[in-house]
Amino acid sequence: MFKPNQPKTSNRLKTLLEFSEHWDLDQQERYVFQYYHNKLKGLDPDQINIHGVALHKNNDGFIMTAIIRHSLQKKLNLQDIRLVVRDMDGKELARKDFNMEYFGVLSSLRARPWIFEFDSESLLVSEDEIKEKMEFEVLFEIQEPAVTDFALQLDENWSNGLSDEQVASLESSMVAMEPVKQNEISVAAFNLAETEDGVNVFVLVRNAFDEEITISNLPLQLFDGSGDLVAQLGFPLEQFAVGARQARPVSLHFPKSVFQKESPDLSNWNIQLTAQ
Repeated sequence: MFKPNQPKTSNRLKTLLEFSEHWDLDQQERYVFQYYHNKLKGLDPDQINIHGVALHKNNDGFIMTAIIRHSLQKKLNLQDIRLVVRDMDGKELARKDFNMEYFGVLSSLRARPWIFEFDSESLLVSEDEIKEKMEFEVLFEIQEPAVTDFALQLDENWSNGLSDEQVASLESSMVAMEPVKQNEISVAAFNLAETEDGVNVFVLVRNAFDEEITISNLPLQLFDGSGDLVAQLGFPLEQFAVGARQARPVSLHFPKSVFQKESPDLSNWNIQLTAQ
């Protein structure tokens, strides 16, 4: 016996709209948000979603209204979030971090509208590209965890060759460097010394992995103050080991024989890791 086709059931979950106690909205404004909320598709289980409602341009960027909703099985207590606003072609218009202290806590299967102000510093395009009431979409940008607390790893040569003041200066330079994304390697130069036959570049290798890593070759490019490529060279390091969450210095020499620019301006300079 054949059974008739049964309609497929959906596990999408609908949310209930509520408003912050910090907002003073009249009934008409509440109806508008309820209208936009009712048009939204249900959420998959354990999902956090933000939906842009309106965008209004001002003298210093724009103001965006959005609805945040979630289908977690627990209350949602947002802390700091990063939002990216894009046009309907996917071009990024603005990016900004927001502290959500006053947003409050959302019970499970709840939604709440909120206002976000994007100033001119958060814009990724010229102000002319932001149009009043333009169509847009807004997304949460996941902020990858970063490592900031590195321990300085000095081998015997460096320990014997540096005074206490120089070690303290090196540690200070390390602390001032940008954080490193978890499970990545950072190579940052902290000093350059010109010699008769080239330059010595002092580099700090930071390991943001939870285990020791070993580097056998370090390909680097040296740029001068004009942004011109001065030299490009691969440095064999013979099993250069850096401990987990540690930063190890190394001195590298660029001889003049590999210089691609005569009389470079090295009053300002930087290095970059060469892609392999």
